[in-house]
Amino acid sequence: MLEHTISAMNGNKTINGNPVQILGIDVLIDKDLKAWALEVNASPSLNIYFEKEEYEVGVGKKQNDLGEDDICPVDLYVKSRVVTDAMNLARKKVTTLSGINEFGSLSRILPNEGDREAHKLTEAM
Repeated sequence: MLEHTISAMNGNKTINGNPVQILGIDVLIDKDLKAWALEVNASPSLNIYFEKEEYEVGVGKKQNDLGEDDICPVDLYVKSRVVTDAMNLARKKVTTLSGINEFGSLSRILPNEGDREAHKLTEAM
């Protein structure tokens, strides 16, 4: 259904590229600067604005009242890199993807060499 919706929005032109998924990973950094994964989100927020209570509907500024001063530069930098790298990776030919483990800000997490079941699933595609 998503493919049909995107195709209709694209004037029913052929969509080229490979599917990718951006995951959000919440991490905790301890006093020794070791990162601990807390959870993985299948639909991470790509919001680049500072999150403040006054941005809630009905209190102070609303989403369409936000300007450049309300943009979090860290979120803008990180999220724009992730989305740009994901789009560029999706444009790669399938034959070149199998040898890529790092691409810009992205790292392959699956399939990994120890996960034979995932390899079987991707080979069947």
